[in-house]
Amino acid sequence: MTSPKSRPLWVGTSWKMNKTLAEADSFVDELLTFPVPSGVQPFVLPPYTALARVRDRLPATSPVLLGAQNAHWAQEGAWTGEISMRMAKDAGATLIEIGHSERREHFGETDRTVALKTAAAIAHDLIPLICVGEPLVVREVGGAEDFVAVQLQIALSELGPSDVEQVIVAYEPIWAIGEHGTPPSLDQIAPVMAVINDVVTAQA
Repeated sequence: MTSPKSRPLWVGTSWKMNKTLAEADSFVDELLTFPVPSGVQPFVLPPYTALARVRDRLPATSPVLLGAQNAHWAQEGAWTGEISMRMAKDAGATLIEIGHSERREHFGETDRTVALKTAAAIAHDLIPLICVGEPLVVREVGGAEDFVAVQLQIALSELGPSDVEQVIVAYEPIWAIGEHGTPPSLDQIAPVMAVINDVVTAQA
């Protein structure tokens, strides 16, 4: 019997709409002073304006992965204000955050567009970081597991089995996010994580 594949613990931060180029430099310089423990995969998600700057600031030997907070599914075209997966990769990204709750709530991100972006990321040899999570009203009526299962099933629907293995799934219950969120308990998280594992296993 073979032992299960060792998986790193992913630890990272999204800068959201924060940091000038000078502030990005300072953050990276300080980040590089901390040793990375064995088994940890660090990553940072700067705004578009700082992607190439952070790429150039990180040493070639740095274990820190660089990602973008969003990217479009189209190869190129008349999509004002967007960047493509190809452009994000060219600026240094190896990781693409997709479907964050703020993108879903404020910018019309849907399960379908998450699926398209996930497939586009894979097509450009980028790692999709798919965000899933239920709002409080769904949690309160006991629908968290089904809600997240559907989100993830659709997100993976454009991928082949071998592609699913390249995906990272981030479970972030919306009611737990931010300074006014409520920290979830292990009992609240565990059933949803089990469902996520079931969906990924079924589609891999």
